[in-house]
Amino acid sequence: MYKQVLHDHLDGGLRPSTAKELAKRTNYKPINDINDVANFFDRSSSTSLEDYLEAFTHTIALMQSYSNLEQIAYEAAVDMYQNDINFYESRYAPFYSVNDDLSPKDVLTAINSGFKQAENEFGIVSGLILCGMRHDPDNVKAVAELAIEYKELIIGFDIAGPELNYLPSMYKDSFLKVKNEGINITIHAGEGDGVQSIQEALDNGAKRIGHGVRIIEDISDNNELGPTADRILQNNIPLEVCITSNLHTNMYKNPQDHPISRLHNLGFNISLNTDNRLMSNTSIDNELNVAKAAGIENPTSLLKYSASDSFLN
Repeated sequence: MYKQVLHDHLDGGLRPSTAKELAKRTNYKPINDINDVANFFDRSSSTSLEDYLEAFTHTIALMQSYSNLEQIAYEAAVDMYQNDINFYESRYAPFYSVNDDLSPKDVLTAINSGFKQAENEFGIVSGLILCGMRHDPDNVKAVAELAIEYKELIIGFDIAGPELNYLPSMYKDSFLKVKNEGINITIHAGEGDGVQSIQEALDNGAKRIGHGVRIIEDISDNNELGPTADRILQNNIPLEVCITSNLHTNMYKNPQDHPISRLHNLGFNISLNTDNRLMSNTSIDNELNVAKAAGIENPTSLLKYSASDSFLN
């Protein structure tokens, strides 16, 4: 049975050793002067999503050359393969790597080159989802246009970054253009904001919901479903759940408080994902253990179900 990861950020998954190596290569002092790189990036004590996201400043600084991007993408796919994953969907905000030496197309090509090298060596199939940054409407528009121009190099479109106060409807024109080009859409929703954000993601073409766990707020204590929860359940919309990340952004105090088990028992389509392996010091193997602690009896099944929801299909 194939196993799939649907939600993992390329800039959130560098190996600590690679971060150190690339920092030395580029003389990036904030990391170059650090001995314990893993601890430097650890965001397990974050007080909010915004606090958690601060760490990305440093990984993006290391993703400014073709060879660095290629190496990071290759290693991400290999790391997934070593956790018995067959299909890997990675997402990234491409304009964070555009500079005088790298065009937007170069960024996509470098990442895909790394993925292809891993596929040739290990058989793991990987694909790239482009992220627009929702706090920057111009960026979302530019990423949508890039996705359309080079749709043969990608598998999907997303918006990421701080969710609160940046509802999907702000970017409805971009979503419509992307959807009309037949590009798959997944939208971060129900992480830093609640049910309205999830509803708007659905209304703007999302085939899957990134995180989505706050759909639990649309379900009563006696399991009566509100309209958004009912729509997701009836249409089998996948929720890309990332337990450890949710704990580290201070959404829930411990795995037992996380709603994944309740949602699973109610029949929601749940996939299990890593989100940011570096910042959360996690892996798929770790997420399986955390899911079990959260009450999922057979968490591996969540990886197997995900294969049918893949944009790689």
